[in-house]
Amino acid sequence: MDNTNNEAPQYYEQPAPTWNNDAPSGEEGKTQAIWALVTGILGIICCGPCAVAAIILAVTAKNKGNKSALATVGLVLGIIGCVLWVIGIIYNIVNPVDYEEIISQFS
Repeated sequence: MDNTNNEAPQYYEQPAPTWNNDAPSGEEGKTQAIWALVTGILGIICCGPCAVAAIILAVTAKNKGNKSALATVGLVLGIIGCVLWVIGIIYNIVNPVDYEEIISQFS
């Protein structure tokens, strides 16, 4: 280094390192949102406990800050699945099926 001007050498301050260990925004609750959608679809098909699981997973994803459509659709499908499940239970209580008659038809 040529220091003919009798000046002190110039040293530049390095910026402080930044450590970002946080999850990327929008990623929190993504797994729960995906599972809410899957269990919501299964809740519509099976009309049972999968619908309840979809509601729980969707609410968990929403509480973690996930604002994706996956959680919303999972929540809606879970609610529809629960409604269908309750309608099925009420229908079976009001119209009991004689299982002996059904079995005798196939034998």
